[in-house]
Amino acid sequence: MSEQFAEVIVDVPSMQTNQPYTYAIPTEWIGQVFPGMRVIVPFGKRKILGFTTKILSKRPGVSFKIKEIEEVLDLTPVLNTEMLEMASWLAKWTFSFKISCLQVMLPAAMRASYNKTIKLTSTDVSEEVKQLFDEQNEVKFDSKELSADVFKKLSTLSREKKAEVIYQVHDRARTKKVTAIKSLLNTQEIQKQKELLRVNADKLRLLLDFLGKIGSQILTQKDAIKKTGLSAAVFTQGEKKGWLKKEKVEKYRDPYRDAEIKRTKPKQLKAAQQKAVERIDHSIVQQQDKVFLLQGVTGSGKTEVYLYTIACALKNKQTALMLVPEISLTPQMVRRVKSRFGSNVAVLHSGLSEGEKYDEWRRIERNEATVVVGARSAVFAPLENIGIIIMDEEHETSYKQEDMPEYNARDVAIKRGSWHHCPVVLGSATPSLESRARAQKGVYEWLRLDERINGQPLPEVQLIDMRQELKRAPAVDISTPLLDAIKQRLEQKEQVVLMLNRRGYSSFIMCRECGFVLKCPNCDISLTLHMDSHSMKCHYCGHEEPIPRTCPSCQSKKIRYYGTGTEKVEQELQQLLPETKILRMDVDTTRRKGAHAKLLRQFGNK
Repeated sequence: MSEQFAEVIVDVPSMQTNQPYTYAIPTEWIGQVFPGMRVIVPFGKRKILGFTTKILSKRPGVSFKIKEIEEVLDLTPVLNTEMLEMASWLAKWTFSFKISCLQVMLPAAMRASYNKTIKLTSTDVSEEVKQLFDEQNEVKFDSKELSADVFKKLSTLSREKKAEVIYQVHDRARTKKVTAIKSLLNTQEIQKQKELLRVNADKLRLLLDFLGKIGSQILTQKDAIKKTGLSAAVFTQGEKKGWLKKEKVEKYRDPYRDAEIKRTKPKQLKAAQQKAVERIDHSIVQQQDKVFLLQGVTGSGKTEVYLYTIACALKNKQTALMLVPEISLTPQMVRRVKSRFGSNVAVLHSGLSEGEKYDEWRRIERNEATVVVGARSAVFAPLENIGIIIMDEEHETSYKQEDMPEYNARDVAIKRGSWHHCPVVLGSATPSLESRARAQKGVYEWLRLDERINGQPLPEVQLIDMRQELKRAPAVDISTPLLDAIKQRLEQKEQVVLMLNRRGYSSFIMCRECGFVLKCPNCDISLTLHMDSHSMKCHYCGHEEPIPRTCPSCQSKKIRYYGTGTEKVEQELQQLLPETKILRMDVDTTRRKGAHAKLLRQFGNK
């Protein structure tokens, strides 16, 4: 092959550059560059990142000299054909820049600055390759420093799944390494070493027995110590004797490593659930890209329907994608799914650290996880051969991305279902108007779960006229009927959940003298009072300033707080129920990683 060219989308998000640019592939990389790979290209006076979208075998009909690709960042594509076509569709559908659509599909660690190493994942390689790695497990990867012959060999190894590129991010997303041990002795050698030991060398004899059990298996030293009860010093002694080899191996960062999740068995389905499962399972087996609207009242068993249909997809040698709208819902759903499918489940949401997201993404990309549970961004999980896509609480507005590209995860999920010829299940007790309309017109198949599993009626709703309550107690936000109901439940050793869609202490402060309301200088919306930080905050841009003691406009001291937030309700409850443990869950109390799960555990453990 004499010449090759690549169409590249460059990392310059603007209308003028929202098009593919053609670059020549250097001779040494011909046949090794594919669509979906990241490259460094000259653009004007800069060198910038780009994504290859198409490989051309003929020179474009232009008279000027075509610039060459400067560096190839990947051995194999990080975006497959589906994701490349999805990016093109998304750019047109949402009127977004194509580079934004390509980047939203990758974890942040792959968009940051990093070092790259090539790691051998198989021992079934030639002596020439072993010499290239110099008896090490991995070597630094820089396409500019590698010869054409070496680059070609590494590319071939990567395509054969015998090597892979590891991205070691400079900041939080470094690849985690742990010490592992590997036995260097065969059965006969172990027996010979036992005969040479002193009679009282019990620990070394135990170590030899253990090495015989693990054979060629590589085990982390931490696990080996746990299984044998031996100290690290004994393993070091074994290494000095040449019995075993210690080496650093990669270990995934598991966001649920400390969670105790017991495996559970499928529950018995009710007739309506069974009917829904049969309809969805039929579409999975027949590979039909149908959309189902699963409308079920609260407590009707929608989650169990999801789990049954995921099991059907896995039985059919396919994968499954499940979306939930909020990070706060993810821990609960993950526990349900992991309890059924174990380590096959990967999790993707913004509450994970950059390193955890990167590791989970790689598990999915390597086909080590067959079920993905996550929030909006998980819709781009690099799953192959998807058998079912589930979108719980499909009516939630949090499925809509506000930044470019401004997509709705529901549209992307349905598009992926069409690509993989698999059903998409939209679940909700209160479907969105558009989903309900499509179900009524027959565009979606409408499945109903109208009864609760336990046969209990839906909760009674009681409306309280707060105007009458404020006449009795002007300074209290919790009505007498509500307080009585809370006390009644607490006396019965039960728990209470109060929902309020406003965080902070008070919605705004106003001067009763001149009517001045303190607003954000950037957004022109009222600032919210936060007593815990003694400040006024803008919930849009984050602007913060001290609480004014006098009116900034007329200097009057007649400042009053209006509106009620979660912080104020918490304070009132603590005054009304001083013996009761009260938890507050809002954006302010769940900023730290793992805070959602911690609060849910505390509530679950009473």
